[in-house]
Amino acid sequence: MQPGRHGRLRPCLMLLAALLLAAPTLRAQAPAAGYPNRPVTITVCFPPGASTDAIARRLGEKLGAALGRPVVVENRGGAGGNIAASAIAKSAPDGHSLLFCATSGLVIAAAARRPLDFDPERDLVPVSPVGALTVLLLTRPSLGVGAVPELLAQARARPGTLNFASIGVGSSFHLAIEQINATAGVSMTHVPFRGGGQAVPELLAGRLDAMFASWSLAQAHVLGGTLRPLAVAAPTRFAALPEVPTMAEAGLGKVWLEEGLGVFAPAGTPPAIVARLNAEIGRIIAEPAMRDWLVGQGVPPAPETPEEFRARLQSGVAVLRDVIGRLDLKLE
Repeated sequence: MQPGRHGRLRPCLMLLAALLLAAPTLRAQAPAAGYPNRPVTITVCFPPGASTDAIARRLGEKLGAALGRPVVVENRGGAGGNIAASAIAKSAPDGHSLLFCATSGLVIAAAARRPLDFDPERDLVPVSPVGALTVLLLTRPSLGVGAVPELLAQARARPGTLNFASIGVGSSFHLAIEQINATAGVSMTHVPFRGGGQAVPELLAGRLDAMFASWSLAQAHVLGGTLRPLAVAAPTRFAALPEVPTMAEAGLGKVWLEEGLGVFAPAGTPPAIVARLNAEIGRIIAEPAMRDWLVGQGVPPAPETPEEFRARLQSGVAVLRDVIGRLDLKLE
């Protein structure tokens, strides 16, 4: 009788061992199976009415249809996107609270090791990029330059007299200006504004000489001939302005400037949920109608896996950490 009982126990013990080994996988898959079980909130780090806000809302509408649950979009602008990012970093990691923001703010905060109440690298999970804003290097026509080398030649001939606007101290545009000064051996004066919308009228009035601006902000002025594009901050030329060279083609290939838009979740969000969100967002931005609309907004879609997205952001952190340290920039 004793050996028989042991013989009957052995298959049970083997089944128990198999279940224990499978438990982590089952736990990882379980949240995705019932996800989402209530409305999903996307917190946008931009104010209402901006073109980036319109992108978040259209994405949210389509994501809600894909997930079968309402997606609520709310705006929490300020502090370079860090107010919204902080709120999501402290949210429950269950996929129901997402962040839509400019990736440059998170990259710069991590590179500069800013004293925030959250850690961008530790407390947020990259879910999916949407695309990168098309950013142009602009001048006023009355400055009399038609290409980047001519702008730099004027800057060398008149040290400290040309000024260059940015959307704030510590912004990606500010860092790009400092990189141009350092790599080209010029000293254009940095003039920070609270946003590009405040700087453009000053450039049009001739009180500024150059600035970076998104296509959505600059489009009417560029097409109307009141502002002159010298370069586009992108790996390839912009379809709407095929005659405008890239920064690399214009001799500024060593300047890091990337204004990406992407979706993030709190750290600890189950990988299965991150994978599903990534797949749905990738499919949405690849839809022909959505793709064409995004291109019209100056945000060509650029899907990546979560791993590719994270690796690209980490690369940006490494580059900017070197720039900030080498140039001894004070970004606070």
